[in-house]
Amino acid sequence: MRRFFSLMAIVLVLTGVILAQEKEPQTATDYVNRGVARQKKGDLDGAIADFNQAIVLNPGDAATYTRRGAAKADKRDFDGAVADFNTAITLNPNYYQAYYGRGVTRNRKGDPDGALADFNIAITLNPKYVEAYNVRGSIKSQRGNLDSALEDLNKAIALNPDFYQAYTDRGIVRNSKGDFDGAIEDYDKAIALNPNAAYAYNNRGNTKGKKGDNDGAIADFTKAISLLPNFGAAYANRGLAKLDKGMDREAEQDFQRAIELSARLKPFIEKEAGQIRQKRAAQQKP
Repeated sequence: MRRFFSLMAIVLVLTGVILAQEKEPQTATDYVNRGVARQKKGDLDGAIADFNQAIVLNPGDAATYTRRGAAKADKRDFDGAVADFNTAITLNPNYYQAYYGRGVTRNRKGDPDGALADFNIAITLNPKYVEAYNVRGSIKSQRGNLDSALEDLNKAIALNPDFYQAYTDRGIVRNSKGDFDGAIEDYDKAIALNPNAAYAYNNRGNTKGKKGDNDGAIADFTKAISLLPNFGAAYANRGLAKLDKGMDREAEQDFQRAIELSARLKPFIEKEAGQIRQKRAAQQKP
């Protein structure tokens, strides 16, 4: 299961934990602090308004452009985000967080080559940039460069053994390489670090299904859905596991819910369900 990468890592890396200010902001720093607090609460419009004012008061601060770019990207204003990251880089060519933010945004815009170039620069500027290794590894995995992806994810884990997302992404790579036991081990670790990691449960369920453990897979998909009730892919995957167990009516209910949540899942469901039905028909022949 693929997912988009959040740019909130930029906010956390740049500022740490910042509390919202009760009084009206007076300085550029005051506006930045309130903007970060608003962004963390999901108030992106409010955050951008505060970053705008901070830039008026201090137009040469690369960090504020980077923060505003992250907020714009989370609003899916990718062009506006890239423009802000570009400005930040112009102001400070060594500001590795801006390259990271631009890389994440370029990937979301469908430009993985540009994204990889930015992550390469970010890592050159900061060889201990865990998030950059992780995202670069995930993109490499999506492009089929599994060995190089594994190197990046191993590096991310070596730098931060408690970074659960790297275990989730390394599990995807190991699953793709056919190392199902290694993948499940990584998902187990990710879940131990973050018991609310819905994608880790979903991915572990997929791997258990490949190992023939449909009951374990269904349990994981059900847990993923309980954590993320609108997780369409988890409904689709659970339906396939149920279909493989002969639970046709329950499977159809899951398929219907998955398509309601994301119509793009319909071709995937039809293809995978068709293969399962063909396998069952072949097994029933005398």
